[in-house]
Amino acid sequence: MTMTKFYTIQTLVRHLMQSRGVPRFRRIINVTIINVTLTTLVVVVVVVVTASVGTTAVQAEMQSVLVRTPSQDLYEGLIEPKHTIMIAASEVGLLESLDVEVGDRVSAGEVVARLDDAMQQSAVRIATLQSLMTGERDATKAELDFSQSRAQKLRPLAANGMARPDELARAETELRVSAARYAAAEEQFQLRQLELQRYQLQLERRRVRSPMAGVISRVLRKPGEFISPGEPSVVQMLVVDQLIAVFNIPVEDTPEIRVGAPVRIFLRSTSTKVDAAVTSLAPEIEGESGTLQVRVELDNAEGRMLAGDRCTLRFLPDNASTVQQNPHSQSRSASNPYIRSNHGATTR
Repeated sequence: MTMTKFYTIQTLVRHLMQSRGVPRFRRIINVTIINVTLTTLVVVVVVVVTASVGTTAVQAEMQSVLVRTPSQDLYEGLIEPKHTIMIAASEVGLLESLDVEVGDRVSAGEVVARLDDAMQQSAVRIATLQSLMTGERDATKAELDFSQSRAQKLRPLAANGMARPDELARAETELRVSAARYAAAEEQFQLRQLELQRYQLQLERRRVRSPMAGVISRVLRKPGEFISPGEPSVVQMLVVDQLIAVFNIPVEDTPEIRVGAPVRIFLRSTSTKVDAAVTSLAPEIEGESGTLQVRVELDNAEGRMLAGDRCTLRFLPDNASTVQQNPHSQSRSASNPYIRSNHGATTR
């Protein structure tokens, strides 16, 4: 239709130029006006068509954003230990011995270091001997038994007039005194038992124990160094039986993400994949990056995965299975070669 109008205007221009009754300058002016009008019309048509095409493209892009789901994207992340624990001494003093090295597996309650405990051991030995001293208690118990027997014999005699009243009174007094002496001796005996427990506890506090099972990742102190209240940490331990895969996902991709959503994680170091589920979502958005932190807990009871490994996450459809798969390494043995077993040599 536009091209038809264009040809019609061209015909009109030729007609005006060939008109004989109109002055030449008038014909020139008319032709100029028509050409300007024609050019303006063409420009308007081009602008309208361009705007229409741009609007369609924007709408298509918006529609693609609205229908995109997180499962179409891959996100980079990092494997972290579930807990990083600084094992510290509860007392001050010289570090006498360090019983672990980097890579050692330790169990809950295992001794990892010892402070100088010569004074505490001496106190425990003294308290132990004192706790075994029962001579005073035995003597007072014998006196009490004798006083009870004498008083029991005098009571019927005094009732029958065969014993003087003052003699019975003296026996009753001696019985009460003997009972008091025995009670005091028994209290001293119990006190010595409590003192022994106190000194044993003080000795125990000179030993640094692991609060839970894990792997030693750093040794912070050496034997002979002084452990102060300001720097009580001796070693760093990682709990690697459970690992956490951490991902920072753009907030525009997170509306469809929920706790329990099935995911597949690809481990770079072992070139393996693990199926799991979203464990938690951060309660706030990182302002600078515009991302939301997503955490996925991984079972690592067999120790095949390493903390610090890079990984990639992909969301699975909701009907996908989220049963944890055992990752099989293509380049490593079944057990982690970088974790020492039973304080022995590193296995390869």
